Amino acid sequence: MEITNDNFKEDGLPKFQEACAWADFIAMDTEFSGTTAIPDDRSHEFDTIEERYQKSKFVVQKFIAFQVGLTCFAWDPSTKKYLARPFTFYVYPRSKVND
Repeated sequence: MEITNDNFKEDGLPKFQEACAWADFIAMDTEFSGTTAIPDDRSHEFDTIEERYQKSKFVVQKFIAFQVGLTCFAWDPSTKKYLARPFTFYVYPRSKVND
């Protein structure tokens, strides 16, 4: 579900809160305005976890997060599968939620 200024209070927030209460776990994802600044910033297969983290941190500081995705997951024992409820929040350009 896309969460916008128009649907946040009446529809988006209540559904998101319900999904969070239902979930066994929640996954988060962000979309940035870029991926790498220079070729050396890219992860390589021989990088350590710390090197990958530092490269990602360095790159992310140069870009703007414009979207945050949160997906709520719950185990369904009858189908033996996880059910997912995804939510997308647009956070840039910065907007105001009216009271």
